[in-house]
Amino acid sequence: MCVLVIRAYFVQYRFILPDSIKHSSYTYQKLFRGIYGYTQAVYKGGGKNYHYHRAGILSNYPFIRPGKNCVIIPQIAFQTLQEFFKTGKNPTHYWQEKGEWKCTYFLNEKDLSELEVAKSVENLLNRKFVEGIEGKALLFNEMKRIVQNNVEEGYKLALLKEAQNIVDLDWFKQTYQQSLLLIDFYDLFKKLKNNL
Repeated sequence: MCVLVIRAYFVQYRFILPDSIKHSSYTYQKLFRGIYGYTQAVYKGGGKNYHYHRAGILSNYPFIRPGKNCVIIPQIAFQTLQEFFKTGKNPTHYWQEKGEWKCTYFLNEKDLSELEVAKSVENLLNRKFVEGIEGKALLFNEMKRIVQNNVEEGYKLALLKEAQNIVDLDWFKQTYQQSLLLIDFYDLFKKLKNNL
């Protein structure tokens, strides 16, 4: 059996902060949240809990985190990451200016197996949120829900656009047949597309 080898970028990075900013500070934490995104839990009186997902610059890409200050990404994602290192601009924190930090990074090419890449695409699906009818929802769950219910065509098109962004990724195309989850996602995508 021939195993497909998929080319990726291994990026090891280091934030350089002024001495006044400690590694345990919120500013330091915001740098990582800007890259990877995060889920904020808010607890209200009366036992109500809300979870808000905040996207990071890599939220639309599959990635592998082999360690704290390194990430393996598809080649297409590198320009976005590099831009963040230069400017600090990201969807999680709308900084007016970058601040007094710098970032150095080391870039190397890396070969991954189909299974490693398929797992990273599965992880993307498990953290891909959309604005659902009842608040934030996982894209895959929302697609399953609307396939069984009659919903406004505009909403269906918005979900299909989000799904299309994943289906169009080279890593998805190269590996979706290696994962039952990705096969199910692709079948659901095609079904929704055909129901328009």
